[in-house]
Amino acid sequence: MNVSSLARQLKVTTQEVLEKLPSLGFDIGARAIKVDDKLVPKIVSAWKRDARRNALQEEMSAIREIHGKDDKKGGPEKTREISIPEIIIVKDLAELMNFPVARLMGELMKNGIMVSLNEKIDFDTATIIAEDLGFKVLKSDHEVIEEENKRAKLEKLLSSRKSSDTRPPVVVVMGHVDHGKTKLLDAIRQTNVVDSEAGGITQHIGAYQVTTHDRLITFLDTPGHEAFKAMRSRGGQIADVAILVVAADDGLQPQTLESISVIQKENLPFIVAINKIDKEGADVNHVKQQLAEINLSPEDWGGKTICHPISAKENIGISELLDLILLVVDLNELKADDSGPAVGTIIESHIDKGEGPVATVLVQAGTLKIGDTFIVGEVSGKIKTLKDWTNKDVKKAKPATPVKILGLKQAPVIGEVLEVISDKKEFKNRSKNLNGYQQNKSNNSQNSTDDETTNVLNLIIKADVLGSAEAIEESLNKIKVENTRVKVLKKGLGQITEADVLNAQATEAIILGFHIKENKNITSLADEKHVKILHFDIIYKLLEDIERRLETIKVKKTVHNILGKLEVLAIFKTNKNSMILGGKVTEGKIVKDSKIKVLKNGEIEAVGELKNLQAAKENVSEVLAGTEAGLEYKGEPIIQVGDTLEFFQEAYE
Repeated sequence: MNVSSLARQLKVTTQEVLEKLPSLGFDIGARAIKVDDKLVPKIVSAWKRDARRNALQEEMSAIREIHGKDDKKGGPEKTREISIPEIIIVKDLAELMNFPVARLMGELMKNGIMVSLNEKIDFDTATIIAEDLGFKVLKSDHEVIEEENKRAKLEKLLSSRKSSDTRPPVVVVMGHVDHGKTKLLDAIRQTNVVDSEAGGITQHIGAYQVTTHDRLITFLDTPGHEAFKAMRSRGGQIADVAILVVAADDGLQPQTLESISVIQKENLPFIVAINKIDKEGADVNHVKQQLAEINLSPEDWGGKTICHPISAKENIGISELLDLILLVVDLNELKADDSGPAVGTIIESHIDKGEGPVATVLVQAGTLKIGDTFIVGEVSGKIKTLKDWTNKDVKKAKPATPVKILGLKQAPVIGEVLEVISDKKEFKNRSKNLNGYQQNKSNNSQNSTDDETTNVLNLIIKADVLGSAEAIEESLNKIKVENTRVKVLKKGLGQITEADVLNAQATEAIILGFHIKENKNITSLADEKHVKILHFDIIYKLLEDIERRLETIKVKKTVHNILGKLEVLAIFKTNKNSMILGGKVTEGKIVKDSKIKVLKNGEIEAVGELKNLQAAKENVSEVLAGTEAGLEYKGEPIIQVGDTLEFFQEAYE
């Protein structure tokens, strides 16, 4: 093709084409007349990408000016403050800054960070981008922001409803591990769920319904183990009444106090069920004394806290407890709007081998029906099947009813808000903007720089339900063993796959399977690749095993032998995971294949590797102080002119 024809296609002059092509990587000569036809599609594509990038940069500059100035014309510049958690999803950061998500992704790409709108970035990365856009960044708690956003969304959806129809109460059962919460529900439902739970501990959130005095009550069973704090908190946010179960022979324990904190935060009316009164050593008055000491004086002691002694095992006091629930409910008349499109909250989510992605939703307004199209978080779908808590098919579900839904493209996030969209056009438009929640993306925090004395245990988590995977990761991060830390490279749902094994081999990670079956073929592959797979059904056994492994690796101490330093004088090329640069060796020497610390103002910003070393345009194995050198750096491309690079080799003691 003639260069002039290419110029017409690009809608620029021939001279502009010849001047710009070298910068795009196509050096055809300053006086070329023709260009190879095979190169034309590549040139057109590169030209359009460059044009989009330039337009994006111009928009970024304009937006920075808008965010950096006072609203009043000619007023002084001011900096908006935002609070960012340790890990934040890209689209959530965009919402936080009131900033177009596509533009934010462009800014991240410009800084060498290739992510989608649903991927996570760490605090440091988010801070760099936000400050560059004119924001002052404060560190905040991730869970608080996430839960507040979901709560605000739910309240907004519910606020427009009339709430004129009476609905059943939603009761959350809370308390310390092994104090008998599931046994209490067992007695209420007259089933035997507890025996099917591994170790007698509830591992997932469950929702159940019972009828007493011709009135329906919905119960939420929240796991008691410390690891399931987040799940327990979610249970509190969607309930009307709480039952706090306390064992008469054990009294108030850490998770009891935590449950009380959740109840008080949610301002829930509650009843203290003092369980296990049939056991030797049971002391109801001792429990009441402990409650009084934290300003929860029992009613029969002149206070306002309703206390009721029960034995879930012997079925003592259960019917009276149900009467008390109805009494408390009658003091707070519960209503909802059961007409129109449904709104609810996801209380459980997992992938079933036969049914695919499955979720349990508690309907809070409207009526959920088979055939409804809905959006929940970043997942869209159409209701194919509804099942009640007994696993029977139902055609619809009204407010305060928990139902299992099938028809999801992916398993949604627990705690997300489900919204039925009746208008087909609106549903189609909103679905276009959804990429789906990416369950198996690596936690971007893995890119953070480890302290030189820290030994890292890499892990890949696969669980049967999303709530368990989240709880396990949260608990693992709380394990404290000197000179060690856990790094969760990936967490996901379902069975362990060949890809998981190969990933574990490449990263020297251990695979943790929770509540999933072993696969002989995968086990054989893991043995062949020298990958360790550990299966667990009880979370505290998993935590104990990992803590033992951390104790084993803590004796290995990594020592960095410093070789020399280089001052960066020029940046020649920047790629996604590498850079080519030049500088002057100021101390010691540089040795090929050594590792590099990137220092900015004396602080370590990143760690990378030296892949190639040159002096006087020749490949060399080392360069001494006082000599200029060129090098290829492999790692996060954040090096700038003026930075100091410190070269070192690792040794173990």
